[in-house]
Amino acid sequence: MRRRLLHTLAQAAARPLACPPSAPAREAGLAADAIIVLGAGLDARAEMTAASRERVDAAAALWRLQVATRVVVTGGKTRGAARSEAEVMGEGLLARGVPAEALLLEPLAMTTRDNAQRCAELLLSDARSTAPPVVWLVTQPFHGRRARWLFQKAGFAPMVWHIVDSLQYRDPGQALQWTVREYLAWAKALTLR
Repeated sequence: MRRRLLHTLAQAAARPLACPPSAPAREAGLAADAIIVLGAGLDARAEMTAASRERVDAAAALWRLQVATRVVVTGGKTRGAARSEAEVMGEGLLARGVPAEALLLEPLAMTTRDNAQRCAELLLSDARSTAPPVVWLVTQPFHGRRARWLFQKAGFAPMVWHIVDSLQYRDPGQALQWTVREYLAWAKALTLR
């Protein structure tokens, strides 16, 4: 009963933060210039956490749909780790079949705002047209709306890949923690406009 109540509360709190589920990329014809995997924390051994593994799994699945030719992994060194989130998650993508020549690592970003700005430095200088580059953002649903907003501000035309079976839906305790943190991040983002 308590778990069910926690699950209901977590999902209700997270609903306004998520972008609506995306149509299947191939069916919708939603090709992009790149898939961008947002960094997620590493554990104490500098290995992927469940959240970062979920993002890597989702990005590899999206890559297999052939909607983009590049996968950008963004995330710096957190919690005193010797390696960046981008490096570790990039290795995870290699292990899941994404070829090295398709990967581009951005190993310095420490926030979602940094992710957007640093990816803009990498990808917008290389843009061949005046239209904003279309990108798929891979992150958990609770993080989608803010990530999309920040990437729009950085000059992209972002779409958020909705992870249908996300940890967010399976672990209500973790989901509630993430959601509270996300509301605080929104408050900070809106004050820094």
